Amino acid sequence: MSHPLSDAISAALRAGAGEVRLGGTVPCDFCDADLTADPRPGGFLFQSKAVGPCCADRALARIKGHGEERYIRAYCPASVSFADWVRELRGPDARVRVSPVPGYQGGSRA
Repeated sequence: MSHPLSDAISAALRAGAGEVRLGGTVPCDFCDADLTADPRPGGFLFQSKAVGPCCADRALARIKGHGEERYIRAYCPASVSFADWVRELRGPDARVRVSPVPGYQGGSRA
């Protein structure tokens, strides 16, 4: 089952446009686990994906196996929860915006 935030973003993508406010919600971008109230530190930012402590070891092994360590942009400090760290990175007005692309229609070109 996917996280409601992921479902809302998917709906905006299907619609071709939309905006989803993130608020304080923090899912793991690898497994969709809801880490909003999870006190654990750990995890990292891979490209623009927040990899939670639930997936960090497995994701890091995969990343290293592909030689992609250079795409890890930051690690969550041990002194703060992953959720608080992600909220700090995003800022208070974080949102995902889906904008229409002229000539593109859901997987086929118009």
